[in-house]
Formats: sequence, C-alpha cells, structure tokens
Amino acid sequence: MCGTVAKLSIVGTGPGSPDYVTSAARKTVQKAQIVIGAERSLSLFRRDIRGESLALTARNLDDALKYAVDSAKAGKSVALLSTGDPGFSGLLGSVLKRTSSEHVEIAVVPGVSSVQACAAALQMCWDEVSLFSFHDAASSEKKIALADAVKAGKDVVLIPNPKVFTPRMISSFLLKNGADKATPVIICENITLNDERIVHATLEEAAKQDFAPMCVMVIKSSSKMKKRD
Repeated sequence: MCGTVAKLSIVGTGPGSPDYVTSAARKTVQKAQIVIGAERSLSLFRRDIRGESLALTARNLDDALKYAVDSAKAGKSVALLSTGDPGFSGLLGSVLKRTSSEHVEIAVVPGVSSVQACAAALQMCWDEVSLFSFHDAASSEKKIALADAVKAGKDVVLIPNPKVFTPRMISSFLLKNGADKATPVIICENITLNDERIVHATLEEAAKQDFAPMCVMVIKSSSKMKKRD
C-alpha cells in the first residue's frame, strides 16, 4: 500500500425522498466496496450497493467510523452516507475530528438538506436567515444566541433536537426569554416524504403542540410579516 492515498467519501443522501438523491451520490455508492449509513439512508441505495454494507447507529458510531477509516487505509473504497448534506448537521464534522491525525483524503458529495427543501416548499429566500442546528446538542450558549436572534427580529431556520430541544421546547424557551408570543413559526415535518406536513402557528401555539421528530422549524420576524400583510 506504499504510496497509495487512503480515500473516504461522505455522501449526502438528501432529506429522505429518493427523488432528492443526486446522480453523483448514486455513482459514488455504486463504486464503493463498503457503504456505511443509517438504515434509512441505506434503504435509498438498495439497488446501488454492490459491496459490503454496515448499518450505522448512535451506539456503534465510533466503531463504524474507525472501521471506515481503517478500511480506507487498507485500500478499500468507502462511502459514508450522511442524511441531508454532510456539512450541515451531517457526518462531516464527526469524520474530520476522527481523521485529523490520519492520512486520509476526504471527498464530500453534497446533498439536498432538509433546510433547503423546507425553504423551497415555503418559497423562502434563505441567504440572509440565521441558521441554527440543535441536532447533536443544545448548549446554553447556542440557546441564548437563538433567543437573541429572534428578539432582534431576524428570520431563523433551525433543526430541532427530537429528544432535548423539540419545537415545543424551543417555543417555550423563547417565550420565557422575552420573545413575542405572536411571533410566526412554521414547522416543516417529514419534508419531501409522503407524510409531509407544513404547520403555520405562533410561538404561543407551537408551545402547546408536539411535532414529528424529523422537522425543520422556521421562526419569522413579526415586523416583516406585518409589512407583507
């Protein structure tokens, strides 16, 4: 293996629907000898996987990533499947941390994120919104930054945490921290899937409701909404 560069591909699988899986993603998976990803992601590539596949879970994440790196260093082509886009609440950060001291070349195949799909469904320009992700954790610092952005009248798009910082919890937190109870919110549930649902509410209303674990939350500026109306 002397002189051979170890390569590892991180493939964005899109927001969930097979219609949003890119051709580049499928080609990368087809060429891979080892494909690693969550069951939901693997199911999108059943006809494309031609080698070994390994289901990725929260419990085996460290072992699976080590196996991916070791396999790449052994000369095998490896594709890691990352929901949405690898660079936004995806696997890219975890892989970079684990390969910082390894001689591994990382190739990222971008995918359509749930944030992009939600913005498209709402016909929303999102180049100037404040983006937040609580997918991995909901630190106090990030929560306060969210509250500050909302109170400053910024449009916010965020990915909640389905266990510790749900849309209901987010709404309650913002209300307790001085946000206007009439602030408009939109929840895009299961975006691009057959059971997709888009819910329009206020912070006060959202604080009393539960939403699907897979969702994107949009918090709109009250002043901007009034101007549009």
